[in-house]
Amino acid sequence: MRYAEPADELVVEALASLGTPLAVYYLLTGERVPSEIWECGEPDPQIGDFLRGVTGIVDRKSNRSMTNACDYYRPGEHQMDRDTFRAELATRRLRWNRRMERTLASEAHMAATFGAWLVTPADSLWPGQLRDLGPAQPYGLWCLGDSRHLLNLANLPSVALVGSRDPSIYGSEATTHLTAELARRGYLVISGGAMGIDIAAHRAALTHSIAELPTVAFMAGGLDRLYPAQNGDTLRSIVERGLIMSEVSIGNTPTRWRFLERNRLIAGLARHTVVVEARWRSGALNTARHALEIGRPLWAVPGQINSPNSVGTNRLLRDGLAQILTEAADLLEYDAAAGYELGAEHSGDWDAEVSAASTVLDELTERQGRVWDNLGLRSYRGVDDIASALGMGAREVMMDLAQLERLGLAESSGTSWRKIRPKMGA
Repeated sequence: MRYAEPADELVVEALASLGTPLAVYYLLTGERVPSEIWECGEPDPQIGDFLRGVTGIVDRKSNRSMTNACDYYRPGEHQMDRDTFRAELATRRLRWNRRMERTLASEAHMAATFGAWLVTPADSLWPGQLRDLGPAQPYGLWCLGDSRHLLNLANLPSVALVGSRDPSIYGSEATTHLTAELARRGYLVISGGAMGIDIAAHRAALTHSIAELPTVAFMAGGLDRLYPAQNGDTLRSIVERGLIMSEVSIGNTPTRWRFLERNRLIAGLARHTVVVEARWRSGALNTARHALEIGRPLWAVPGQINSPNSVGTNRLLRDGLAQILTEAADLLEYDAAAGYELGAEHSGDWDAEVSAASTVLDELTERQGRVWDNLGLRSYRGVDDIASALGMGAREVMMDLAQLERLGLAESSGTSWRKIRPKMGA
């Protein structure tokens, strides 16, 4: 983790075909892998001495660790030949030189100064769902927060919400609304801590969650610097109540490549992935691709047809790659059909609540429905603005707004209006 970039193909090759002890040895020393070891022979016992002294991986009480090599590495089909492996390793080690100056002890000391801790695939509390990533499973995760929350990662239903860093008002409101509904049903909310959709999801989870672990944020850099700084207050709240994780070692800064690699962890940890708003080329669609590759349910929130921010989500729906998500009920019904249960304390009489809310909206006239759809949840709109957007007269709009107010579906600030969601169970 200190040297290699996430999912480095050379490290993946070494771990898969040589196993952890031998991979560590050859990556650290840069020695050429002998043909007998490359072809699954028995390594020299001195390798065991090196690993015992440097990593503690090998059992001190037994020579079994190295006299029977196949106990400690999984022979497999190599994805590159031995000479290519050697050349690539030499190139990598030139790149790693500065990183190798920092010792494991110094990194551990840095982590202790701000409360970070490490979990690896060898630990019993490792999030098992990340194994679905196969060779792209992270080598380990640095974490901030209460380590006991790792138990909740396996037990809680989870959903990742991702999308644009510069969302529309509609995208922000949709994120807050959907996250709040799912958080109230006990779902763990996972995202990337970035501006826009990510941070809106984290904030709504912190506000509305009934789960012991409300939210998890994945960083694209070392945990010694929470990024972006503008989200610092929310990220610190996540440390207090949830978890912040990163596969990138302490002291490393976020880069575009690391953001893209980070996205596979968001998709891998979550049971569901929801794309709220996304352009056709975006990190959110990169996360969606990872979810599809490992067979996880993918959802998209339909967007405005003339908004560049919704081109990606609308195409996911058009191409049949994602299921449409307009209410939390869509996702809850999917989980119920799949046999997942939230437990009595979380479920409630959801069907009855949704039915009651839907009935109120179904009773609206077509024109009243258009006016209600045009209102914002948080921002107020003037009558003239609404009338212009809908091609209606101001008097007609006022009549419909008055009726919506009587039904509890709109409220006025005196000169402007905003929508009110129908109360569940009302």
